[in-house]
Amino acid sequence: MRFLLLLPAVLAVAACYPTPGPYPDGPRPRPYSSYPAETIEYGRIVAVRPVTMQRTSDGDRIVGTVTGALVGAVIGHQFGSGTGKDLMTGAGAVTGAIVGSNIASQGGTYTSYAWTVRLDNGGSITVIQLSNTFRVGDRVSVVRRGDQVYLR
Repeated sequence: MRFLLLLPAVLAVAACYPTPGPYPDGPRPRPYSSYPAETIEYGRIVAVRPVTMQRTSDGDRIVGTVTGALVGAVIGHQFGSGTGKDLMTGAGAVTGAIVGSNIASQGGTYTSYAWTVRLDNGGSITVIQLSNTFRVGDRVSVVRRGDQVYLR
């Protein structure tokens, strides 16, 4: 009788224990062909120029808009009375949202470098990359993986 009381617990524990599969070390990783294909070409850097890049984070813009709206509403609420106070609060919120959004989108620039590489096959490519460790004349690898292109 006691065995029947313990049977559900034993079965529950046994169900949690992993059954061995066909591989002794566990499941195999996904096959190599499912990773993004990587191609490598070789060439020489023939030119470099600095470029100014714009950060495209929507998160910063949203935070700037909301913060500006709150600050504008608080400032607008200080003026007027009655309906005028409500109108000033709304106008302050709208104005603050516009100003906050513009401020957040202005501060997001950084300098990167456009590297022009003459490939061994006769073609050329320009790669924008943050690193400035290369010099004109350096031999480099141009790595393409999925939609990414970078120099090594």
